[in-house]
Amino acid sequence: MVIAKSMEVRDNFKALCGKVSSGEIVQINRPGKEQIYMIDQKTYDSIQSQRRIGSYATFLVGKDKISNLKKLSEIQNLSDNWNNNGAEHFSDALIKSVRKIILGITYQPEIFPTACNAIQLEWDNEQDEYLEMEILEDGINVFSIDAEGDEKQWSTSVDIDVINRIVGEFYGK
Repeated sequence: MVIAKSMEVRDNFKALCGKVSSGEIVQINRPGKEQIYMIDQKTYDSIQSQRRIGSYATFLVGKDKISNLKKLSEIQNLSDNWNNNGAEHFSDALIKSVRKIILGITYQPEIFPTACNAIQLEWDNEQDEYLEMEILEDGINVFSIDAEGDEKQWSTSVDIDVINRIVGEFYGK
């Protein structure tokens, strides 16, 4: 990378353009810690292609799903004792299961790691109701509070259709 001050560009423009055409990136430092970059067409096309791929992925998968997949990756990277209270890191099988759920469900939850080696998914709706699913390697513990404050708790299998039905009913769909 070639770095130049904005005042040097006018005097060295041809030389800087030559560097750019040979694949160099030229960073021009401007007052106020602002930078301008000169790049060649190949680099520009590559950047634009990556932006289009990212936009296309967001369109296909959805912004909320992408955000939850990123959050799940952060949870996956937690090491033993991540909560400073002895919690273990999360197994690959659990992460894979939760990833499959995130990709397969219609309504995206808030996602949280738990100290009991589970990943918690939470939803709330406009009626001030609450739905929580604690995803374990071998099943799901479901907890809900309805608008009147009545609580329910049950267990179910890790099945996308069942999860979508429960969450759909929660949202009145």
